[in-house]
Amino acid sequence: MRNPGLVYYLLLFFLISTESFSQESPGITQGNYAGSSMARINPSAMLQSKNYMDFSLVSITAFGQNNFAYLPGSDINVLPLISGKEDFPSYPPNDNNFLYFKNHKSKTASMLTNVYGLGGMVQYGEHVFAFHTAVRSYNSARNLPYEIPVFGAESLGYEELHNINFIDYDFSSTSLSWAEIGISYATTFYQENNNHWGVGITVNRMQGLGAAFLKAQNIDYVVLNRNTIQINDMNADAGFSLPIDYQSNDIPYGPIFKGGGFGVDLGVTFTRKKDGFQRNRSDRMCSEPYKDYEWRAGISILDLGSISFKNNAELHRFSDVNTLLENIDKINFTNLDQMMQELSTRMLGSADASYVTDAFKIGLPTAISGQFDYHLTEDWYLNATIVQPVSVSEYSARRPAQLAITPRYEKAWFELLVPVSLYEYSTARVGLAMRFGVLTLGTDQLGTLFGLGKIQGVDFYASLKFNFRKGVCLFGNDNGACSSDYGYKPRKKSLLKHKR
Repeated sequence: MRNPGLVYYLLLFFLISTESFSQESPGITQGNYAGSSMARINPSAMLQSKNYMDFSLVSITAFGQNNFAYLPGSDINVLPLISGKEDFPSYPPNDNNFLYFKNHKSKTASMLTNVYGLGGMVQYGEHVFAFHTAVRSYNSARNLPYEIPVFGAESLGYEELHNINFIDYDFSSTSLSWAEIGISYATTFYQENNNHWGVGITVNRMQGLGAAFLKAQNIDYVVLNRNTIQINDMNADAGFSLPIDYQSNDIPYGPIFKGGGFGVDLGVTFTRKKDGFQRNRSDRMCSEPYKDYEWRAGISILDLGSISFKNNAELHRFSDVNTLLENIDKINFTNLDQMMQELSTRMLGSADASYVTDAFKIGLPTAISGQFDYHLTEDWYLNATIVQPVSVSEYSARRPAQLAITPRYEKAWFELLVPVSLYEYSTARVGLAMRFGVLTLGTDQLGTLFGLGKIQGVDFYASLKFNFRKGVCLFGNDNGACSSDYGYKPRKKSLLKHKR
């Protein structure tokens, strides 16, 4: 395979594609009928579900967003593009399938895919138990210097960036995929009058499917021409554990799972109930009434943990690099081993000098989240959610930051949500989600489907889940106070006394 440019592999190593295909999926996680899915944003929120039980068959989330590349909405039709009936447009002079923003801002990109399989929950009194299965993938680029993706798009021959001394710090790119099985528990730990406090936890066992990362502490360099780069100083780490033979390129290679680890979600929710606390309990889960609220507020920490990779894993370190890279266009390699040996030889003096160890650990996309849900009228709600990524490991995947305000219309068999969000606190998006009985469909980027503005990503989610509502039993004995909320009329006691 011909090397298209050493700087591409050096600085864009495993950088995600921003041309691919929602992140927090409000249509799946926010409503009072979300049930077990509420645990994804805050496990304690399940206590306030209108379901006493639910069963989820499948839930899919696909999200991609970046602030470097874009497509003019007028140039494509998204739905035919997704279905394969239309190709991406191309643009001169390089026939790239995208345009890009010509500014000096640092670049970020995120792409994630979550596929949740079988799962469900059951609530008995003040205790909720839930489980889920999933395959998840997070890909992110953080704080990427503006010139690096420009070189990737234009090649090292882009003369406008020649003979400029670039000094960059602290940027990274990470790809992480894993299978997951988790159990959740939520309970009430304090309630008095109208005040209710709940706490919840989810514990996940994870099996790593693959990972790759680049983390650069600093790089000081000059691109002299298309074939020559002067590196004055560079310190960077790179690692990978992939389902491929690094010499023969055979796929798949080795055991399916390349590593393992644990993760936890923790959450607390305060709920201001409309009615005061009562200790009487129903003898059947289904007849336990739903207790409405005025507002609720929660805080949670999500995906706290890491995965250790030990199968087919390599960690490389390039420390204090100071070298002149010449004749880049003459470098050839046919596999990953050859590429790393070539980089190590040219930068550190020998083929194995960069190699550190055959194991590494990557942190999950940890985040702190706050949620506020206000009950406006009988069927209308207003939700505010913030998600702030945090890093707890030296190498870690990154969850995108988001601030969202979502009005919601909610009934037993229909739900409508219109999320208005800021991706990374800068890119405004308007979405739409609808639930029809057991099926939920949604997007956080409604404009993309209609080709409005500049398309910088794609967002879509869907869910198939069966709900069993509080106060509605399958074999009668409904709780009247709850049933009226779902369209059932409670039986009224006669005011007339029976004659003897």
